[in-house]
Amino acid sequence: MEDLGNLARYEILVVEDDKDLRRILSFNLKSNGFRVREAENGKVALEMVRERIPDCIVLDVMMPVMDGLETCKRLKSIDRTKDIPIIFLSAKGETEDKIKGMKFDADDYMVKPFDFKELLARIYLHISKNKSKLCEAEREKEKGSKEVIIQISEAISGPLRELRSRFIKLMDGVKGDPELEHVVRECEEQRKKINEILIDFQRQLDPFFEPENEEESVEV
Repeated sequence: MEDLGNLARYEILVVEDDKDLRRILSFNLKSNGFRVREAENGKVALEMVRERIPDCIVLDVMMPVMDGLETCKRLKSIDRTKDIPIIFLSAKGETEDKIKGMKFDADDYMVKPFDFKELLARIYLHISKNKSKLCEAEREKEKGSKEVIIQISEAISGPLRELRSRFIKLMDGVKGDPELEHVVRECEEQRKKINEILIDFQRQLDPFFEPENEEESVEV
């Protein structure tokens, strides 16, 4: 399990209609370093999540106004909230009840009464797993960005080399015509700027990248 570091970085949303149990859970979670918000039913919980995404939700199944099953269903159906780890708490411990709860894509299911140390361990586990998942997604995103840069670099490199070759020939052909020489020089300067940008991109991908030497240059 990945080390979470400073737990104050992580926020737990406790959704429980039993006021006393909600307070006990909140107190113990805060005592272990987490930030905590409380909601007395699913409707209030959804409003809180809309305001700020928590790192984990401890969600009672049986509640008035909106129960935990409906709350979980709604959260898991939205891209913005589908990856929030949800741990169900329920007084129903039969296998069919657990299966029903997990069908709503909850990440875990605990039966009341439960051992707080076990709940804490499961919260650690699911936040850690989600953190690893997000890191992997970020790495894939970065990898995708690099691949795009490589493709763009490869696509631009050829035409830039061809432009350079054409400018060399043009400069030989326009000598003696100041106006045309000026146009060719300006075009070559812009080509060099594009080439420098391309080299910068390539060095971001590979700090050891060395561009090819342009042995023959356009006299500007």
